[in-house]
Amino acid sequence: MTRETLSLLDDRFTFQTSGRFDLLIDEHVPYPQLGAADVDGALRKAIERAEGVIAVVGRVGSGKSSLIAAVADGLDEGFVPLRVSVIGIEAGDPVAFIRHAITEIRDLPQIHLTQHEERALDRAAAEHRTTGRAHQLRAGGELGAGHILTAKVIGEIQTAASEELQRATDPAEAMSGMQRLLDTFWKIMRCPVLIVEDTDHWSNAPETADRFFDQTARAFVNLDGVMVIATQSDYAKLDGYRRVRERLTAEVSLPKLPNAVAGLATVLEHRMLSSEVDGPLDEILEPPGLELLAQSYLASTHEEAAGDLRHTLAVMRTAIDVALAKVC
Repeated sequence: MTRETLSLLDDRFTFQTSGRFDLLIDEHVPYPQLGAADVDGALRKAIERAEGVIAVVGRVGSGKSSLIAAVADGLDEGFVPLRVSVIGIEAGDPVAFIRHAITEIRDLPQIHLTQHEERALDRAAAEHRTTGRAHQLRAGGELGAGHILTAKVIGEIQTAASEELQRATDPAEAMSGMQRLLDTFWKIMRCPVLIVEDTDHWSNAPETADRFFDQTARAFVNLDGVMVIATQSDYAKLDGYRRVRERLTAEVSLPKLPNAVAGLATVLEHRMLSSEVDGPLDEILEPPGLELLAQSYLASTHEEAAGDLRHTLAVMRTAIDVALAKVC
């Protein structure tokens, strides 16, 4: 192990978890590659039903956001992921949330809306599908190849959002307005997928999470679109969540790594490859060190539920810092 390698790992933030949703795609390792249940496939299948509310359940730091980001990015062009932040708003009030969601959709830059579709079409071409991925959406209509989210279409969506924002002042009108906005996507044969993933900050305000599931999520069950919610494990114990649970399209729970040593080795190697740091993992982390890292991860697990991968990576970063201090 050389100081140069350690410095590269440190300088390139190899084991740093990103706070940006759009960067989480590259950090994610599909669960089957970690020897765990295929929750990637389960989430994708649930979204492809093109309806309802989906909860992705796991403890803080377990990787809910990275799973959602990776699966959303891998959807075909029939689905348009729309991230809606819940930081700084009264998410437990359906009207406040809807007004905020409409504003977020209106203000999404063109590149953000079209980026996913461009990648989906590129994947279809790479798989030799000359007509694009024809996908029969629940609302009817067959998708053909071609770029749909043009500047003109996006302009129309943003105009519609502005108009609905002016009208969304009471609960009934707000819900109708949200549906009309979602309909603008359906008219071009695209299913809108609202992504709510920054919910961990509700840890200190469980009453907000309780109202969100009991009021806001319940209201969205009846809308024609998809909502995916990153759900902290403790939120699943709330009365509001229990009341909406049976109406969820799916509940996807993040699993514990069945072999923590092998799973974590795969995660670390993936990060090294992504940051273009050459060399085998055992040159920077000997087997006893990997065992200790696995113990740190397992200490944060509960029964079959995933542990705190974010904290485990923080332990790895600390180990790098200590090693750098010792290596001359």
